[in-house]
Amino acid sequence: MENLPLGDFSSPSTALQSNLSVTLGGVSKREGNKMGLLSILRKLKSTPDQEVRILLLGLDNGGKTTLLKQLASEDISHITPTQGFNIKSVQSQGFKLNVWDIGGQRKIRPYWRNYFENTDVLIYVIDSADRKRFEETGQELAELLDEEKLSGVPVLIFANKQDLLTAAPASEIAEGLNLHTIRDRMWQIQSCSALTGEGIQEGMNWVCKSVNSKKK
Repeated sequence: MENLPLGDFSSPSTALQSNLSVTLGGVSKREGNKMGLLSILRKLKSTPDQEVRILLLGLDNGGKTTLLKQLASEDISHITPTQGFNIKSVQSQGFKLNVWDIGGQRKIRPYWRNYFENTDVLIYVIDSADRKRFEETGQELAELLDEEKLSGVPVLIFANKQDLLTAAPASEIAEGLNLHTIRDRMWQIQSCSALTGEGIQEGMNWVCKSVNSKKK
């Protein structure tokens, strides 16, 4: 993949316009196509016309893309990453999701901050079965919570891959990440399996509630 010069990404609008983002406007009426969760959640929003900006982050291989497909609609055939930056942008009526892998790539980290602006909710995805990376994922989350532009932004932690026998329970992860010490924002940890869909709706219901109370 050809990398673009980092300077090209000083403006998030330039970066996102430079790639074709997937637009999921109407829901396909084909039989057997389940509506994405965002279609259901649209009804829960207190301000239907206002776009909710969701930042979906986590280490690589945490299950973000699978989660994205559960949220947006089952049959997204492709999600286009921005060249050189690997940010996926998905728009569904009333929602905008910016998604990328964190961890490593220290050089481009300062450019991420352009995408932090005006975030309504941070969703952080953890691979509950990858215990070797718990320390790394905890450090990354702590750094994100220290970001000035994400100050006060509610955070939902999805303890993903609970369908695997080796998965740590959400309570163990919460303790390991010292989530109980978070005092400056609303937070929630939710067990889930992006593969089976279990726990996703509960987590997104919390997202809607937190956005609604934040807008008041």
